[in-house]
Amino acid sequence: MTEEITNNLLTLRLPTMARDYQELARLSEKQGYTFEKYLGELVKSELLEKHQIKVKKFIKEASLPMTKTTEAFDFKKRTGINQKQFMKLCEGSFLKEATNIVFFGNFSLGKTHLALALTQNLCQNGYRCLFTQTNTLIEQLILAKKNMTILSLMKKLDKYDLIACDELGYVPQESQGADLFFQLISQRSERKSMLFTTNLTYSEWDKVFINPLTTSAAVERIIANCETFHLEGPSWRKEQAEKKQKALTKSQNETTI
Repeated sequence: MTEEITNNLLTLRLPTMARDYQELARLSEKQGYTFEKYLGELVKSELLEKHQIKVKKFIKEASLPMTKTTEAFDFKKRTGINQKQFMKLCEGSFLKEATNIVFFGNFSLGKTHLALALTQNLCQNGYRCLFTQTNTLIEQLILAKKNMTILSLMKKLDKYDLIACDELGYVPQESQGADLFFQLISQRSERKSMLFTTNLTYSEWDKVFINPLTTSAAVERIIANCETFHLEGPSWRKEQAEKKQKALTKSQNETTI
């Protein structure tokens, strides 16, 4: 009977239940679990395992270049977004409303840090996300157009609940790339969310889309349903450099004593 139960659970694609049901049955007997309690715990273990596998897959698929955590971001030193607002974003409710997110501000304020941390948190909550440099994404669109696989790529990108485009406007674009990027934005408008980190105001997005009409149309589609967070504060890189210098000076002073 044991072998039959195991085989049946595996046939039903319930490998965690097949692995755990005997051990949990012994534990349930010791603890005096009801049958419903035992079954509930067994199902819970299967769901947890499946969720963990899905999260691992989603994080790999998101192509995160590095790990950044919410805890490592100093919300007290920067204005424009607080920890409560950020944690609300991490829940993912904005994705259900196809809301776009823009992290705007000068260099070295942690915009990319927030985008990475948010993307990872959303993956852990079961959402499919893609993190990419804006320039890299545009290059992929241009190559797909050249290879006549643009429709296939657009279909693939449409599966993501969120596409996070880092460093919008850092690299000048040519008209073909700008037009294809606009097509992607139009395709996702009011259907799927996008996230942008940028140091450009909306009026400066013509550096990305070149054509004034295309710029206006792209901005309108994004801000029609969007949360914009204007970050301000001290430079993170400058802070890190000062900390390293202080540590080096302290070490040198201790050596000479």
